[in-house]
Amino acid sequence: MKSNRLFQMIYLLMNHNKVAAPALAEQLDVSVRTVYRYVDDLSAAGVPIYVLQGRNGGIALLPEYKIDNTIVNKQEQTTILAALNGLKNLGVDNNETVEKLSALFHQQPVAWITIDPSTWSDSRNQKSTLAKLRDAIIHSRLITFNYLSAKNEYLTREVFPYQVIFKDKAWYLRGYSVERRADRFFKLSRIDHLRVTNKQSLADGKQPWLTNHSVQQSSASNRIDIQLHADAVLKYRLFEAFPTNQIVQQSNGDYLVNTKMNDDDWLVTYLLSFGSHLTVVQPSSLRQRMKDEIQKCLVHY
Repeated sequence: MKSNRLFQMIYLLMNHNKVAAPALAEQLDVSVRTVYRYVDDLSAAGVPIYVLQGRNGGIALLPEYKIDNTIVNKQEQTTILAALNGLKNLGVDNNETVEKLSALFHQQPVAWITIDPSTWSDSRNQKSTLAKLRDAIIHSRLITFNYLSAKNEYLTREVFPYQVIFKDKAWYLRGYSVERRADRFFKLSRIDHLRVTNKQSLADGKQPWLTNHSVQQSSASNRIDIQLHADAVLKYRLFEAFPTNQIVQQSNGDYLVNTKMNDDDWLVTYLLSFGSHLTVVQPSSLRQRMKDEIQKCLVHY
């Protein structure tokens, strides 16, 4: 692409006092005549480029337009390209940016990681939500959506979005809730019918009502100490669900887990998903809630 070659040409000139037209033609894989056309194009676009005539002549940029090559070294260039390339599945349309930087840096991005926000059964909804949130956050727009509460009720919410967070295997939206007049977190999987409005928040994008705290800190007051006993057969699930420093293997091969978890409505359901191979040791209040839920299930069988 012509734009990529123009960027590559600028990059080459930034790192040399001057470059002969034939050398540029070889680097860009174009003719010398095309190189001079590029000079005219760049000059028309306001780039301070000029041609030195004579035996020791060449093409150069004004000194003040150049940058020190150490500002972004080779490793940093690789990191920048890899980071940008990894954002593609999050709805970020940056292909042109990656192509331009690849031309400037003379290297292709290393696709060492793929970030896919969708579940195995959801191919588009999560990506679409993230794309809308990205635009709303960048342009400081108010959003509205239906939110599924812990009581299984859909509530309409108006929010000034501030940040999207991935934590503990889930995506969250952090923003200022108009209804609550406070900073709130919303789980993306519970958001439906998201709409970006034309109503704008503060022009400078700063949200003074938002305190600098994390998802974990926001729910710290709702966390309780839990001890679990798990049969050896659950090993693979335990190490997926809990940090290794919270898991202790017993002499008989079983496991004890000492952890902290949010004391929300989902807690009992989540622990029951481990089946009969997991037992709540403490607290006693949680043991009773587990019993009550199991009794409710038995009514159906």
